[in-house]
Amino acid sequence: MRSLTGIDFSGARQAGHGIWLADATVADGQITVEDCRSAADRFGVAERAPCLGRLTEFLREAETVGLDFPFGVPATVHDRETWAASLEWVATAAADADSFQQVCRERAKSATDGARADLKRETDGPVGALSPYGSHVWKQTFYGIRDVLAPLAGTDGVAVRPMQDGASDATDLCEVYPAATLAALDLPAAEYKDDSATARDRRRTIVDGLTAETPLSFTDEVRGILLDDAGGDALDAVVAALGTYRARQADFEPDRPWDEREGHIYV
Repeated sequence: MRSLTGIDFSGARQAGHGIWLADATVADGQITVEDCRSAADRFGVAERAPCLGRLTEFLREAETVGLDFPFGVPATVHDRETWAASLEWVATAAADADSFQQVCRERAKSATDGARADLKRETDGPVGALSPYGSHVWKQTFYGIRDVLAPLAGTDGVAVRPMQDGASDATDLCEVYPAATLAALDLPAAEYKDDSATARDRRRTIVDGLTAETPLSFTDEVRGILLDDAGGDALDAVVAALGTYRARQADFEPDRPWDEREGHIYV
């Protein structure tokens, strides 16, 4: 029996409430999600810095984990020769997320003669992902790379796929995008994240669709959490687990063009 975890990430000040972890076991081709809860509940802390520290400790000992934040920025922006060097650039380009976004936009505009501020990576466009430093995900990108990915990518026991290979007992980390996974399954990929009856019905449609169309199954407790969590973070974590499973089944081989200096999204 093997294990994996899907993580819906947050770069908010109280990140522990927005980061959710879905832990699953895999046996005979069936993925059973046995636990799904926020990082604040799991690690006992919500404030961003200590929570990300606890998350990083967890990742060092995990088997396979998919995280829902960009693992890089466009090569045009970071202007480094390798992906590993791009992590160092992100970690040192600015002191906070807002300054990071400003630096990225200035470099993008300089590279495009002022025509564009929010550039995408090669992997982003085909799956409908946003610019890694754009208005919706810049905090996730900055704090995810600086405080989680960069410290792990340089260690022997971790392999960040597909940019790095690792030993058979290494922790495999990969970038996932739940919205794209849902879209690929023809399930609702939007408007399921509030406390309205309509959104709850959409969450139920997603949960039922995942059960019917994929190898996912849930304990009764987890199913209740997925329906009750109005923010949709629990559901995103579970879909992240599915994307992680699909990536591992494919031996982390990319299924579309990508730039090895930028990272790759698994769907």
